[in-house]
Amino acid sequence: MRPLKIGLIGGGPHSAVGSAHVAAIRMDGAYQIGPSVFSHAEHENRIGHERYGLPWIAHPENLETWLAEHAGSLDLVAILTPATDHARHIRDVAARGLPFLCEKPVACSRHEVAEVEAALAATPGIVARFVHNYSGYPLFREMVLRVEDGAIGPIHHIRVNMPSDGFARENITGKPQMWRRNDPEVPMLMLDLGTHMHHLVRMLAGPSHARVSARMHTFVNSFGVVDHAEIWEERSDGIQVSYWMSKAHLGVKNGLSIEAYGRDGALLWHQMDPDHLVYVDTDSNRIVVNRGAVKAEANLRSRFKPGHPTGFVEAFASFYSDLAEDLAAARRGQPGSRWIRPMQDAFDSIEFLSAAARSHDTGQWVEI
Repeated sequence: MRPLKIGLIGGGPHSAVGSAHVAAIRMDGAYQIGPSVFSHAEHENRIGHERYGLPWIAHPENLETWLAEHAGSLDLVAILTPATDHARHIRDVAARGLPFLCEKPVACSRHEVAEVEAALAATPGIVARFVHNYSGYPLFREMVLRVEDGAIGPIHHIRVNMPSDGFARENITGKPQMWRRNDPEVPMLMLDLGTHMHHLVRMLAGPSHARVSARMHTFVNSFGVVDHAEIWEERSDGIQVSYWMSKAHLGVKNGLSIEAYGRDGALLWHQMDPDHLVYVDTDSNRIVVNRGAVKAEANLRSRFKPGHPTGFVEAFASFYSDLAEDLAAARRGQPGSRWIRPMQDAFDSIEFLSAAARSHDTGQWVEI
């Protein structure tokens, strides 16, 4: 399969995640980075091309003129701009019928979700995907496969945590990007972290009607946004889910963890120890499963032998390689990769987080 030509919109060297995207895109040889525009500012765009070793063409007048010139030469684009621009940029790309991948969140409100849905509906058959790189870790995939195999029986409780110290060290590291200093309809903390967390729960438990309750706080930051949130989800399938996300807790850089408790056991995975999955049996014995003992499907993207831990960018690269296979399958009219989720999941995440925000505002449970 020839490498797919991908164009990047945003994601310059000063962005939070641009360099990780470029490294992940290049890792497995499934893509060639084509014409890209890393910033609306020409100076920043030039720096991006130089930093990533890409030939400079010219700085576009705007995104519309860039798309008009280059859309025909690209297989897809990755939208890596600030979250507050995603809905607008999706509309621009979708109008060209160009397949795309969008960083999370795909929108910042239910109103923007409706706009994106309308833009996609106006271009039937367009391939639209969103970023969910944390599910690229082999041991998280092993967790999903073991749940599907019934290893822990019916699940009754899932706990997912994502604490960090991003705002707690503001006086040392400085304030975040301007667009992260304001909360839209859904607090930016939840759009940043909660979208990932909701996706991981979906991968483990699938969709379900639910009701949610949430509490949010501003603990440490100087610009008044929510920096700590807890959400409780009561699903109609009987699974209770607890979410904790924060940028206010010193001592944690990215404490992502997910724990699933079932009738016949439990499965526990922590990103800071990515190549180990803890399986708990009915006697409460804790058995540590390493990457050398997982199913072939979970370990398909491994690039070196167990004992050499899988990293974040490698998990990201697994996502991109899955995406390449998914796009090829879509072109053939065949089912895509099981690890690439439909855009509807991203829309459902915004609905879920919006309901949580309304629960906090009203002090009531909100049905979704």
